[in-house]
Amino acid sequence: MTVKDGGEAMPVSGSAADSTLPERSCIVTRQALEKDQLIRFVLGPDNAIVPDLSENLPGRGYWVTASRKVLAEAVKKNAFAKAMRAPVRPDPDLVDRVAGLIDRQVVDLLGLARRSGSLVTGFEKVDVALRTGKAVLLIEAKDAGADGRAKLARRTLPEVEIWAPLTAEQLGRAIGRDHAVHVAVAPGGLANRLKTVLRRQQGLSDDGVAGAGHASAQPRTE
Repeated sequence: MTVKDGGEAMPVSGSAADSTLPERSCIVTRQALEKDQLIRFVLGPDNAIVPDLSENLPGRGYWVTASRKVLAEAVKKNAFAKAMRAPVRPDPDLVDRVAGLIDRQVVDLLGLARRSGSLVTGFEKVDVALRTGKAVLLIEAKDAGADGRAKLARRTLPEVEIWAPLTAEQLGRAIGRDHAVHVAVAPGGLANRLKTVLRRQQGLSDDGVAGAGHASAQPRTE
């Protein structure tokens, strides 16, 4: 298991990911994966290839592994045309466009969590939430100090995932502050959605597979 830090993977111990999620097959690799490791596309008007990150657009879905490498291969080889059986051609910037949409999702969901009262920030409040089981997700600034991050990791329950996708300034803006270093999200639908989006973001930020290294928080070796 690993803690994700802006594209870097850091090993920690912990339990495996939930294996009960629905599976779909990637149109490139043909591998069956859980949905949070894939990105859904649909055939839109004028034979446009439309990323459906919320998975609610009508029509048949075509799934691609949430990996920059695999999605780039889908664009290069136009795996969409074969799967959709239509004269489609993906835009050359599709990978970067999808990555940008996922980045936006992270920010939007953090803001929604703040407005719904599902989020706490500040070291002491986050520490209490993590130790008392009132949080299942820890978002840390990737430029945060190593000491503070290590302390929280040691005090966190095994089922909590730790991610560091944003700088302190970016994380602060997402939740309406000048900056933020540690943010905890309570159990519930928003936390689950954030986990999925963060796994996909990781896959699109490097050549890894989303969800392959998301982490529970145990004393880290990083």
